[in-house]
Amino acid sequence: MYKILIVDDEIFVRMGLKLSIDWESNGFTVIGEASSGTEALEKIQSNVPDIVITDIKMPGMDGVQLIKALSEKYPAVKCIVLSNYNEFELVKEAMKFGAVDYFLKVTIEPEKLIALLHKICAETDNEKSIMNDLSELRQTLRHHRTVIDNKFYLDLIKPGLNEEAVRSKVKALELDLYDDQGHILLLMLSDYERLSADRFRSDRDLLTFTILNVAEELINDQSSGKIIECSPGAYAIIVSFKEQADKRAVHSLALRIYTTIHDYLSMESIVVIGQPFRGGVQLREGLLQLEQMKFLAFYAPTGVVSIEQHTGKLTEQWSAQQQGSSVEDIHRAYMDIRKQIVQFIKLGTGELIPPILSGFLDNCREHQIDPTTVKRYAISIAHLIQDELIMQDANASGSLTDKLERVMKQVDSSFNITELKEVCGAFVREYAAWIGKLGHPPIREEVAKAIDYIRRRYHERVTLEDVAEYISMNKSYFSRLFKQETGEMFHEYLIRTRMEQAQELLLSSDAKISDIAIEVGYNDIFYFNRAFKAYAGMPPSEYRNKIQSKG
Repeated sequence: MYKILIVDDEIFVRMGLKLSIDWESNGFTVIGEASSGTEALEKIQSNVPDIVITDIKMPGMDGVQLIKALSEKYPAVKCIVLSNYNEFELVKEAMKFGAVDYFLKVTIEPEKLIALLHKICAETDNEKSIMNDLSELRQTLRHHRTVIDNKFYLDLIKPGLNEEAVRSKVKALELDLYDDQGHILLLMLSDYERLSADRFRSDRDLLTFTILNVAEELINDQSSGKIIECSPGAYAIIVSFKEQADKRAVHSLALRIYTTIHDYLSMESIVVIGQPFRGGVQLREGLLQLEQMKFLAFYAPTGVVSIEQHTGKLTEQWSAQQQGSSVEDIHRAYMDIRKQIVQFIKLGTGELIPPILSGFLDNCREHQIDPTTVKRYAISIAHLIQDELIMQDANASGSLTDKLERVMKQVDSSFNITELKEVCGAFVREYAAWIGKLGHPPIREEVAKAIDYIRRRYHERVTLEDVAEYISMNKSYFSRLFKQETGEMFHEYLIRTRMEQAQELLLSSDAKISDIAIEVGYNDIFYFNRAFKAYAGMPPSEYRNKIQSKG
């Protein structure tokens, strides 16, 4: 129903209007009445009507002033004027401010008033329909423009472009660059998958449309530019200031973008300020640097960060990643926790998995490992846990597959290490609960702690006495308990742990056998060779050659 507010300083006029018309049967409801313009505005603040029927001459704020105020604050509200014979000049004034029609109080007929109200409502509905159509059209055009911009962006960062081809691609982007120069910013949204699924009901186009609108409005305030979605939840912002911009102006714009998205859209994000550019070639170089900017964003807190502040360190880390520095250490750590996870699942101690995975991700943060590699490790671990669970409970396959698909999306869309840790923490806790339902007899907490100690410190000198002291237990009792719970003697478990790690290092690295021996806890190379042969049936050098020749 359409909402009506009646405003007149005479109570008999108000009562007459309310009682002379069957409002509801005509599709209207009178939401209230007021005796002055001031009172009417107060009521409108809490309940906005569709139509106001107002007297033109009232004490205090009169009808003309009320209509003027409504035209400024509530332009969608339509106004009908009630007047006397000698008030025509005031009526003309009211019409100037947007009143749609008027009636003389002494000659007003309910049927004519209802007819006018229906006419106003029909016109309002038509206006709304047109506005909706225009909005949909603008959104469609924006979507097509976004698709086109993305294509030109992808063309611009293709390898092997000469200078003329670069100029052609830049021209196709229709950039309005002042003095042919500008800056590149990278905006990345936190928790993109959840935002898209929950708040935007899986309408990614609407989410993108919202972000583009907000960013463009802020950019066009004092500059020109273009926003391009370079990947889901990541937006390249090319901006050129009308006047020469220093670092403070660029940082101010980046901060306004971050603050607006945080305060008005309730979204967490990070804005990375790239290097300034002049000309199309430098613009292309800046866009090619987006991957490094994403690298920086992955390990930075939310807010605004400048690539210039991290240039030396970032270049060093980026080069190290490309050359494989630090990657071998992380890969060894990854292979180690895989073995621990398998062991924990077999023992039914899933609660030990979250802390070792969290520690591994902290290790990745410390070494600043390429985010794509870190995410690949996280997904691989999720696959490993699922496979192990299915081997022990075939009926779990369907549920676990659905869970894994969700986890993979969440991992892939994690925009920084903090978010990735939250995602991984949540899924391994779910898996840990599942492991607890498999029916394993629960392993004693003391033995679980002992296993964790061995797995973390096998490369050091580890003795039965050390571990027994660590868990505050008599060593003889601990030795019997360990055998009872795991099926292996303490020294057998320690040797197996060291040998499994040695086998992995022999195959995944070119390290000297003497170095591998030290890395897995043997300072005496001859003793290591003897122990390895007893475990694997051949010396370490033969094992490496034989396995690699088969590969």
